[in-house]
Amino acid sequence: MDKLVSVVMPAYNCAAYIQEAIASVLNQSYSNFELIIWDDGSTDETKSRIHSIKDPRITIYHNTENTGYPAVMNSLFSVVCGEFVMIHDADDISHPERIGKLATALEENPLTDLAGSQVIKFNSDGQHTAIYSELSVSKLNDSFISFNRPDITFGSLMMRRDVTKMPFRNLMFVNRAQDIDWLFRVSEKHRFINCGDQLYYYRQHDQSMSNANKSEHLFDYFFWEYICFITQFRREKGIDLLDPGYEKEVLSFLNALIIKKKRADPVFWERHLAYRAARNRNWSEALLLSLYAIKRHPLKRAGYQCMYKILPWNFK
Repeated sequence: MDKLVSVVMPAYNCAAYIQEAIASVLNQSYSNFELIIWDDGSTDETKSRIHSIKDPRITIYHNTENTGYPAVMNSLFSVVCGEFVMIHDADDISHPERIGKLATALEENPLTDLAGSQVIKFNSDGQHTAIYSELSVSKLNDSFISFNRPDITFGSLMMRRDVTKMPFRNLMFVNRAQDIDWLFRVSEKHRFINCGDQLYYYRQHDQSMSNANKSEHLFDYFFWEYICFITQFRREKGIDLLDPGYEKEVLSFLNALIIKKKRADPVFWERHLAYRAARNRNWSEALLLSLYAIKRHPLKRAGYQCMYKILPWNFK
């Protein structure tokens, strides 16, 4: 195969990892690709470290201010030239055969528009965890219809260029899950497959977007219910609740979820943040959060269970 593949890499304050991420792309066995890096107004050394790598296959863009993940992805999609487009986060690593195997998967499955892979999750302690995704094409695509969690890792995807016409968007009241919203909307027009090979290495660290907890809003906890709600509303009633004028409906839905959750588990938010801190090896922060949960509701078992589970020798 000699089709051009556009590799898109959004970057923000990832100076510690981006050179390794870039190197994993440049060292691919498949040679006909372009790497497009878009720095979203980083305030660390990300920009200088990108420019330290000289390769004619790299195109670099910079924002003077941080615009957010959806805007950067839309900007990247607007400048791709390849027939296939592959996502690569700026703190992750690709297997040397990743581009070639995903491109082959799309070439051999002409009715499929997006191909993912199996993933290895790793952290700074050297711990590696394999994440196995669904290989049945029918089960994978049916999950979007039945509102089961799609068994696909967004960062592992390669797609046909036509798929990039679907824009990313900000979500009302929720600061995460823009990729899941995008996947659901894409699934209504396109089909997915997963490769059986482990081709993508996802780095778990406390600065990553998916693990940061300091700026997380209470509504973010319910991102899955939120995505299912707006997706079902769009499919059944033809109404996009993210359009202006539907703020009241969305806010009422989220507030009702919080009330219901607090009745069943009054310290769910503290436990959620404690577990996230423990995943990032921030043991002191995790312990303080579990102690706060106990202090707020000393007669509830949830806080004590949380404290026990976040201990380093118990936490998984």
